Amino acid sequence: MLVNIKWNKQVFPLEFDPEDGVEMFKSQVYSLTAVPMERQKLMAKGAWIGTLKDDADLTKMKLKEGHNVMLMGTAEVVVAPTEKVNFIEDMSKTELAEQGVTVSAGLHNLGNTCYMNATVQCFRHMPELREALVPVSRGDMFTSSLRDTFTQLDRSPDPVTPQAFVMTLRSQFPTFAQQGSNGGFMQQDAEEFYNTMVQSVASGLASVNKNINSFIGIEMEEELTCAETTAETPTKRTENVFKLTCNIQGGHGAPVSIDYVQEGLKLGLEGSVEKHSAVLGRNAVWNKTQKISKLPRYLCIHFMRFFWKATPDSMDHSGVKCKIMRPVMYPEIFDVYEFCSDNLQAALKSNRDAADALAEEHFAKKFKGEGAEEQKEDKKEELGPDTESVPMDLDTPVTETSVSSSSAYDFGEGIPKNFRGQYEIMGVVTHKGRSADSGHYIGWVRQEAGSDIWWKYDDDKVTQVGTAEILELKGGGDWHTAYLTFYRFKE
Repeated sequence: MLVNIKWNKQVFPLEFDPEDGVEMFKSQVYSLTAVPMERQKLMAKGAWIGTLKDDADLTKMKLKEGHNVMLMGTAEVVVAPTEKVNFIEDMSKTELAEQGVTVSAGLHNLGNTCYMNATVQCFRHMPELREALVPVSRGDMFTSSLRDTFTQLDRSPDPVTPQAFVMTLRSQFPTFAQQGSNGGFMQQDAEEFYNTMVQSVASGLASVNKNINSFIGIEMEEELTCAETTAETPTKRTENVFKLTCNIQGGHGAPVSIDYVQEGLKLGLEGSVEKHSAVLGRNAVWNKTQKISKLPRYLCIHFMRFFWKATPDSMDHSGVKCKIMRPVMYPEIFDVYEFCSDNLQAALKSNRDAADALAEEHFAKKFKGEGAEEQKEDKKEELGPDTESVPMDLDTPVTETSVSSSSAYDFGEGIPKNFRGQYEIMGVVTHKGRSADSGHYIGWVRQEAGSDIWWKYDDDKVTQVGTAEILELKGGGDWHTAYLTFYRFKE
C-alpha cells in the first residue's frame, strides 16, 4: 500500500505492507525522515483517531491508497526548520480539531432543532459550497451566520451552540419559531428547512456573483403533451430545482409498490396536470414528463414519506401528518443516466463508450502479453533452463484521466468533461418516529470520498459508523429512516 508521509512541508511517498505491523511501518518512516521511532507522532484523518499506537493493528485501519499521514517529531540531525514544529502535546484543542485528530464536533439542540442540526452537518461537508460562502458579507445575516457556524464546528473539539444561527432562522422565518401549548418550540420538517436554507444561501451567493446551481442545482427539461388530442403542440420549458423527489406508494390497495429509489424517482418525474387547450377550447388533461438536462456537483434526493391524512371523526377535524414506513432501498453509487434528457444521455454514453474502449484495449494488450509469455516459457523449456526470457510490462492502469471526452456537452459547472453519470452517497438525514411533528432527526456524513467511515451526528453526540449501517437506513420500522440523501459526483 502506498501512503504519503507529510512532515515539515515535505511529502515522502512510502510503500508498506500493513501486515508487517506498526514497528516496521515506523522504521520505514525513520529511514525516510530520520525521525526516531520513539519521537514519531503519526496521525491520519479518517484512518484512526489521535496518534498511531504501537500496539495498533494496521490491517484494521481505514487506510487507502494515497492516504495522507501527518508526522510530527524532530529528526536526529537537527537543522533549522523552515517553520515551527508543533508537537501534538503542545497543540491546543482548536488546533487538534482543525487537523482532524479529534472527533468531529456536534451541535447542541436548542429546542427541537434536530431537523436543523442534521441538515447543517450534511452541508458542512460540501467544501466547494463552503468556499463560495467566504466572501458573503455580514449584511446577509442568514448566510453569514451559517458560514460562521461551519467555522466554529471545524475549530471546536467540543459541541457547538448555534445560538446566532437559530435566532436568525427563527426571526427571518417565523415557521421555525412556532411554539406548542407548553411554550416549547415545535418540531419542524427537515425538508422544509432544507428548502428554506437553499433559497437563502442562493440569495447570499448571488450577492457575490456566484450561482448555487453549480453546487446543488438540477436543470430539468419539462414537456407537456395533451392527452386528449394530438393536434395540440407539446410545450417545453426548463427550470432549476434543488432536489429530486422519490414518491413512495405502498401498502394495501396502492396502485404501485415502490421498493427502490429509482422506481420512486420515475414516479416523481411523471404525472398529469389540467391546463387550457387552445385546440379544444377548454381545460384538458396534459401528461407531464421531466428529464435532467444539466447536473450539479451534489445531488439531493427527498423521500416523500409524509402525507396529510384527514381525521373527520376527530374533535377539530383538522387531520394529521402521517409517515409512510415502507422500506425503500437506495444505492451507495447512484447512476443518473436513465433520468437524463436525450442529449445528456448521448454525452454520457459517449464518455462511457470511450472508457469501455480504453479498458478493452488495455485488457487485450495484457492478455496478448500473457499469451506471449506462455509461448516464451514453452520455448524456454524446449531450448533448456539457461535460456532467459524478456519481461513484459503491460500492467498500465486505466484511470479517469486516461479517458478523454469526445463530447462538448456542458454537464454543469464543476463537472468534468469525462463524467459518466455516477454519484457516491456522502450524506443522509434520517427521521425516527411516526409523525413529522414529532420524532428525531440525525445526520450521517461520509468522512471522505471513498471512505468507509461515517460520522453519525445525533445533535451534540458524535460517533463513527460504517457504510453498511448507512445502507440499512431504508425504513420499514421505527428505526432511523432516510428522508434526505446527498450524493457527490464521482470523479
